Amino acid sequence: MKVNEYKQGDIIFRQGDFSTVFYKLIGGSVGVYVGYGSENEKQLTTLHAGDYLGEMGVIEAYPRSATAVVLEDGTRMEEISDKEIDSYFLDRTGDLFQIMRQLAQRLRDRTNDYEEACRALDELQKTSEEPEKRSKSLLDVIKKMNTFYNYKDIWYY
Repeated sequence: MKVNEYKQGDIIFRQGDFSTVFYKLIGGSVGVYVGYGSENEKQLTTLHAGDYLGEMGVIEAYPRSATAVVLEDGTRMEEISDKEIDSYFLDRTGDLFQIMRQLAQRLRDRTNDYEEACRALDELQKTSEEPEKRSKSLLDVIKKMNTFYNYKDIWYY
């Protein structure tokens, strides 16, 4: 495992890439984006010291579902290869719980998004004959869900 320092704008990995490494953010911040550099670009989250990124791509040998971009100069990250996972976590059980907490939060966020979409669809169905009664936020919810639909598996960065 090695520690790397990055500057603002550096791309850690791109959506669609395959990789055999994941990262622990030691200092600084990283933005996670879908559609990075396109007109449909959307920042999903900002990660900070203590957060992990890229773990699902390594664990599942799955292509990256988002692009990770450094947000500030001096950002530092540990780079852990798939061959180092066992030894890395041998004495770091707390870090395993950190990854579990992150994954649980991502799942909770997607569940909340799903429930919000269900409420919006219910509202749409109830007001289909009376469009003037629809809330203005309904369009925002539909746009948000469209982004999730276009970028499947977004909780795996």
